[in-house]
Amino acid sequence: MQIETEKLLTLIAEKAQLAEGMEGLRSILLYMYRFPTLKNKKLAQKTGIAIPALAAVRSELVKAGIIEKRNRLGQEGENWVKENVNLYFNFDPLPKDLTTSLEDLPKKLYFLKFSDNYLEKRPDPNYSFDQAHADIPSVINRTLYLVKKGEIEGRKLIFLGDDDATSILVGLTELADEITVIDVDKAVLDYLADISNLNSINNINFVQHDLREPLPNDLLNKYDIVIMDPPYTNQGLRLFLKRAKQALKTSIKIENRDYTLIGKRCILCFGNKPPKDKQKIQLSILDHGFVIKELIPDFNHYEGASILGQFSDLYYLTLAEVHENESKLSLEARPIYTSELKQGINLPFRPIGHHFVGEMRFKNQKILLENEEIHKIFLTALFSSGIVILDIFKYNFHPYGYTAIAILKSSHAAIHTWPEHGYISIDIFVCDEYAKGLNVMKILKEKFNPEISEFYYIERGRESLIADNEHESKNIKKISLNKDS
Repeated sequence: MQIETEKLLTLIAEKAQLAEGMEGLRSILLYMYRFPTLKNKKLAQKTGIAIPALAAVRSELVKAGIIEKRNRLGQEGENWVKENVNLYFNFDPLPKDLTTSLEDLPKKLYFLKFSDNYLEKRPDPNYSFDQAHADIPSVINRTLYLVKKGEIEGRKLIFLGDDDATSILVGLTELADEITVIDVDKAVLDYLADISNLNSINNINFVQHDLREPLPNDLLNKYDIVIMDPPYTNQGLRLFLKRAKQALKTSIKIENRDYTLIGKRCILCFGNKPPKDKQKIQLSILDHGFVIKELIPDFNHYEGASILGQFSDLYYLTLAEVHENESKLSLEARPIYTSELKQGINLPFRPIGHHFVGEMRFKNQKILLENEEIHKIFLTALFSSGIVILDIFKYNFHPYGYTAIAILKSSHAAIHTWPEHGYISIDIFVCDEYAKGLNVMKILKEKFNPEISEFYYIERGRESLIADNEHESKNIKKISLNKDS
């Protein structure tokens, strides 16, 4: 969609008080376009949006002149949706879901019958990157799944790694607005670039990048959907979820006002695990602000991936929680691949706590003498981030210096000043949401505006990255809180 369409749908969703936001509104238009005679009950089943909310949205769409009547698009509405939302299929392209025979595909998807021609020469898997090729039927089914969900038409998609070459089949649909593939392996990118050039896929670009390094600025807050098949390790899953959240478009500015966008999508392929371990996987997903819309077991099958059990599940995720400036976070991660960890496949975990440590230095030391103002800023940062304070202790040193320690419902927070050194230290430990602690640090940096600052983050707990004391120093992650980082 063009930016003006996104703005318009955002404002309509706000007027209708639609909790699902612009993405929910797009979903309504998608199904009204594909199924012109759908009544509210059926539309609610397909979109997952309550009937009263649907009625409110349809009323606002009529007022905006987008649809003809509350219960149908009408010809002008169909034209508007086609031109502005860039939808293509005004019918159900896969009425039998993924069981549709390749012979029965819409003409637009006939090329999938010849997928072998595009995928058969994929580079050999690089096992140091935990690569294992999904077989060609799995790649076809991923593409069909995206078509069925309406997640290609007019969408900006990013693949976090793509040794399977799913991006090629998605590009050949000619339905996407833009496709980006980011991968650490140059051989994979060279192959994808050659195939896309040979087949005149013009809306796809390739970026060689290690996701353990901060995501490039031009990839932040941009995409509608992320597709990823990360390393099947603790660190791999959690890092890729963070990168997915950063890449998804979660904010838009309309007339000098910032609007938060929720509902952007993520397709995650991850190895099947026993029930107790699968719970940990799902806790990691929830911990990063995503909810699971659908889970299809054994969706992907791999060639020679015995360590993965030769198959993986497909998760269809929706981003339900976004915190201010979260996409700006620059986070460096350490080992994520099995060969680096040298401990086999570790299961994803939800850490016991999220620990943030910060240091700020000032040339003007006078601000550090204002203890009451410092105390006010400290409390504001905690309250504004949704953190519950149970008790607080503060102490004014003589002749100067200040300490405050807050007992939180979710752990503790502390701030200490050394005016004689122009120095403030911060210690935030939260056991509920990672983003809350991050937001406290962002607010403190913004309010104090130090000349020099450094911030660090570590996941704490029995199964966390610092369980091995020998490697503790390597697992502390430096974070950047700059607005343009």
